[in-house]
Amino acid sequence: MLLARKQRLHRVKTALRARMSVRGASPQPVLIEEISAAGLDFLCDRGAQCRIMPEGRKVPGPVFGVHVDMVFSLPNSGRELHTRCRVLFCHRLSQDSYRFGCEFHQLDEDVREILEDFIRESL
Repeated sequence: MLLARKQRLHRVKTALRARMSVRGASPQPVLIEEISAAGLDFLCDRGAQCRIMPEGRKVPGPVFGVHVDMVFSLPNSGRELHTRCRVLFCHRLSQDSYRFGCEFHQLDEDVREILEDFIRESL
């Protein structure tokens, strides 16, 4: 049991193209930089950052009450994975580059298994 918990904490570096949408808006292209069984980090431009951050709060830092929908494929999975994520933080990397950290909020069991297999194989 302890080993299973420890594996959940492993973060895998990736460069996965994904589509992210906020509050039913049109999907925005983003790049998933790291993924774990608990969540993911993605990179985006300023336009996407402005759509994600709550009204009146455009500066990086902790984020509360924001969810995004993510669609992506893992290498060799053969299917698109859909999940809802709760946004935890935003870091500004440069003038037009931001990194968001998210935890999975809604993740179907079959998607979780595919994700855990990918992480295990990447270690």
